[in-house]
Amino acid sequence: MQTQEAAHNRQIALQLVDGNTAVPLSPTVILQDHAQSASVSGQEAVATFLHTFFRDAFVEVALEIHTLLADRETATLSLSFSGRQIAPFWGLPCTGRFITLSLAFICRFHARQIVKIELYYDAGTLLRQLGLAL
Repeated sequence: MQTQEAAHNRQIALQLVDGNTAVPLSPTVILQDHAQSASVSGQEAVATFLHTFFRDAFVEVALEIHTLLADRETATLSLSFSGRQIAPFWGLPCTGRFITLSLAFICRFHARQIVKIELYYDAGTLLRQLGLAL
């Protein structure tokens, strides 16, 4: 049987990828982008990072959820993202190209807020599809 906390954490993990900036992020939340070996910290910066990718930079977006697991302290989400780039994001210029990218998020919770997000994807695949790498 799924606990109330686990159900809450599942729902919040899904909200991360729908561009919802009202996701309950801790004031000290950290997003670790493992593909770029970079991190973003603080509610506003993390919300902007996610919103820019999932709402501002792409159109014709389709998400396919592959895995969504949660317990009282953690949620794990893996998905395929596809869309056509229409604006710069994460320091990358706009190319107008269509991409399909596998993403994985591991979210840690405390007091019903996300305190850490670990983001995994293949940066080489992303750059090649955007025409920015060999």
